[in-house]
Amino acid sequence: MILDRVTQDHYDVIIIGSGPAGISTALQLANNNPSVRVAIIESGLLEHDQDILELSRVELVGELPDDYFPMHTQRRFGGSSTIWGGFCAVLEKRAFMDQSWPIPYEELERWYPEAAQVIEVPENIYRRSSTHFAKTSDIVYKPFYLSPPVRFNVKYGPFIAQHPNIHLILGATCTQLDIRDETVDAIRLKQSVAPHRNLPSLTADRFVLACGGIGNPRLMQLSGFKQQLPVGLGLMEHPHLYAVAEMYLDQDRIKPSLEKQAPVVHALQLSDSYCVDHGLLSFSADFNLEQLTSEPLMGRREETILTPVTLRTETPPHPDCYVELGDKMNALDQPWSRVGFRFHCEELAQESWLHFSRALLKSGLGRPSTLKPKFKPAGGGHLMGTTRMGFSEEDSVVDGNCKVHTTDNLYIAGSSIFPAGGASHPTYTIVAMALRLGDYLASLTQPARTAGVGGPGDSRRSPR
Repeated sequence: MILDRVTQDHYDVIIIGSGPAGISTALQLANNNPSVRVAIIESGLLEHDQDILELSRVELVGELPDDYFPMHTQRRFGGSSTIWGGFCAVLEKRAFMDQSWPIPYEELERWYPEAAQVIEVPENIYRRSSTHFAKTSDIVYKPFYLSPPVRFNVKYGPFIAQHPNIHLILGATCTQLDIRDETVDAIRLKQSVAPHRNLPSLTADRFVLACGGIGNPRLMQLSGFKQQLPVGLGLMEHPHLYAVAEMYLDQDRIKPSLEKQAPVVHALQLSDSYCVDHGLLSFSADFNLEQLTSEPLMGRREETILTPVTLRTETPPHPDCYVELGDKMNALDQPWSRVGFRFHCEELAQESWLHFSRALLKSGLGRPSTLKPKFKPAGGGHLMGTTRMGFSEEDSVVDGNCKVHTTDNLYIAGSSIFPAGGASHPTYTIVAMALRLGDYLASLTQPARTAGVGGPGDSRRSPR
């Protein structure tokens, strides 16, 4: 049901945000237990509204350009999926092998098949996420699969509109969480298009923040969590280094391993085991098959691919990458977020490319050039790590079930929980983790599922 006003004061679960994370959580809740009453609170409307988008304005400190947030931010039903480019890949195992994540990789992996259905990518994305080449274990083929891309508002809007127990409330901005005795009692709301008009507060048994890498820490900071937890610290991105090198690739060795059944962007990576053994973060080198040439490779005359290379690198959390409340105020009389960010990737990229070049030469797969002496990294709009998952309150915000450490009933969905982001675009993993969260919340929520309801023929079961 889609509403432009508040019609009841209590729900079983309230989800703040209607992007891929929020909608995926709601879908799983509804599929597991159609009787659960769910509210999705969306600051925006069905279509773009520039005045509402202005509520997302931030103050920038560091290296992100002025057009970064206008390019990557949306406040409307569907959230970032309405401008998503569709790039998808499983998260590298490396971050789990060195225990950056507090859950085993298998716990994430089991949700990838269902997430693939949600975003309409083929089974190979998880069945054949990476392919080893003969005679080397150092380099793997790990492509980026392309979703159509799925616009969550378009695909799942009709299901939400028709579901009697899901209320999508539009034009309502959550301004604060009211907390008492480690429990979120209620959320405060204002009307987005009439900033001085308060809406009724809403209560729920459980709450989920799904407002993105800036919105999640911002709402927590507005609610006083920064005094208890490292909220907003360790912001991460994926630096993109476009056409910074070239490489020749042996066509006969490369082509048999390539994905040919689905649209992809081809890429090579150092293997997870190589990265762990050498203390490296994940690193991806794109290539294409458009520029076939005949050149000597490794002393032999063979058909080779000469391709420009775009690099995508993982970055660790840094203390000068953060989200905090700034001094400027928006139309709701609330502070903008101040976002500090530096890429810290020049030395990282040089080291990773050196290792990649050595491994490529050793494997006989190809021959790389040196990196360009100067390059300017660009962001991918992948904001991660600002409410990271971990084992304790000292170094993280949520536990392995995405529950905020210091509360009984507050959970977080989205890439802000990532303690390590790999070199893969995050949306596929965001959806997988949100489905996992929805499943967990459904197991905690009463009333219990009614026998015979919600099966494959039930109209209240979401499309996949």
